[in-house]
Amino acid sequence: MLQALLLAIWAGLCTWDQFGPHLGFRKPLLASVGVGIILGDMTTAIMIGATMELMWLGVNNIGAYVPPDVISGTIVGAALGIMGGGDTASAIALAVAIGIPTATLVQQLNILVMTTNVSLVHAADKAVESGKFNAVNKYFWTGAFCFFLTRAVPVFIATGIGSFVIEDIMNFLQTQVPWVLSGFSTAGGMMPAVGLAMLLTMMMKKNMWIFLLLGFVLAAFLNVPTVGIALAACAAAGIWDVITEGQKNQPAPAVAAAGSDDDDEEYDL
Repeated sequence: MLQALLLAIWAGLCTWDQFGPHLGFRKPLLASVGVGIILGDMTTAIMIGATMELMWLGVNNIGAYVPPDVISGTIVGAALGIMGGGDTASAIALAVAIGIPTATLVQQLNILVMTTNVSLVHAADKAVESGKFNAVNKYFWTGAFCFFLTRAVPVFIATGIGSFVIEDIMNFLQTQVPWVLSGFSTAGGMMPAVGLAMLLTMMMKKNMWIFLLLGFVLAAFLNVPTVGIALAACAAAGIWDVITEGQKNQPAPAVAAAGSDDDDEEYDL
């Protein structure tokens, strides 16, 4: 239960980072590091976090859209995947299978809290108008605590109560219906491709496909490693920026001088 409590606190702190300093702990890869430290299996936690990072690369808040909560999905998935005690492939498969519905559930809780927290904003406005400036902090921390609970409570329930039955579930899946874990492993292998596709739909503009093609050629035909492709991408981005900025800074073409009247024109005969 102590580990479940620590995981719940970690989930709440990652949530505050999402709305506060933006240190990156809300991202699956870094959120899973905390899970690895708490549960003592950093290798599996990072591999699960990397899989979920690729899976959720294209998940972002755009306008009023509230995406599935990757924080709770990653922490619950990674925690139960490690607690399952299977091999790495089984742990990743279980993490994906549990993390996706968890993220969707907490998404609904997040929408509910965002809706109810509007009343705190109006209360803070009234406090400012009446000169009660110290009350603004009270409303601020109340809203922050509500966001903390939306992640901490589900994580505590899933890892505290779910951990007692997860080992029996894993034994059942491995011995009675092994095809279930095989299916989850296959689906987990496909999810990073889906995440990258979602990201590309936002990034690909009319001229960006050229760089995607360049990266594909370097990786598929020239066997250039990832670091080499990243360096080539930096160089290509720099060249692109120099060209586009140079076009913007070019002086406007001079306006042709107006022609003189026919009566004033002189001709050499």
